[in-house]
Amino acid sequence: MSEWELLSRIAAEVPRAGDDCALIPFQGTNLLLTIDVLHRSADFPAGTDPYTMGWRAVAVTLSDIAAMGGKPLAVVLALSAPDLEEPFEGILHGAGDCAQAAGCELVGGDLDISEELFLISSGLGEAERPVPRSGARPGDRLYLTGPLGRTYLALLFFSRGKATAANELFRFTPRLREGQLLAGIATSMIDLSDSLAHSLHILSRASGTGFRVEAERIPLLQGIPREELEHVLYFGEDYELLFTAPPEALPPGPWVEIGEATPEPGIRLSHGGRLKAIADRGWEHGASQASPNRHLSERRRKP
Repeated sequence: MSEWELLSRIAAEVPRAGDDCALIPFQGTNLLLTIDVLHRSADFPAGTDPYTMGWRAVAVTLSDIAAMGGKPLAVVLALSAPDLEEPFEGILHGAGDCAQAAGCELVGGDLDISEELFLISSGLGEAERPVPRSGARPGDRLYLTGPLGRTYLALLFFSRGKATAANELFRFTPRLREGQLLAGIATSMIDLSDSLAHSLHILSRASGTGFRVEAERIPLLQGIPREELEHVLYFGEDYELLFTAPPEALPPGPWVEIGEATPEPGIRLSHGGRLKAIADRGWEHGASQASPNRHLSERRRKP
């Protein structure tokens, strides 16, 4: 059974699943709850330092909260490893610094022994007006909060022994401020832990719309040539926000318009005046991967 089939079964059994966080109505507002699992062999290439591991574990969880327009309240982190003492201090400081930079607090966690290093982070947030994946309507514009290719470039640096530059790229800043600005304005939103291609398909299925994307408008991180667009399109782990909104409603921000929602189903890429379908492709556990992200498990996917 493929991972997609397993996720479909989970969604069928857990009706409230389907967004970046679980949504829990509570005392006139909504609590957001999310959890992520990262481990050394799939998520931390050789050269990843413990501080970066701790930062990234918390950041991927906070990115889920950002994707729903939420404010983070607290994070807990569990560490399991063959030798807890070796990575402990760096991971603790990285996790704490990331939480502090996001305006919340690391409030506890758990420790265990295992054959491989695992980090399990869980975050709690709050949103009065949470943004789901299911609200896009034909005519809405499609936006990104920033350029793509951060993890793609980081892995390239790791492979070339440029660990300092690679670790800096791995320590991304969750788009919490941007997500909160978009609460009540964006009609649908998701964070790009999956590839841009797969995330578009997720929004399409949830909202019942198609999308037309302009290839020339997709922003790439400095250092990535436009010839690499096809790889970046299907790569993932960018942690920018992908969202839809009526163009006249947007406040000032770092928004990059890349296309629009259409009444016709399907995801199409416009390039040089020609249209082609964008395949629903990204990381899948247990599958053979031909792209560079075969070294990264897409652990953040929420059913």
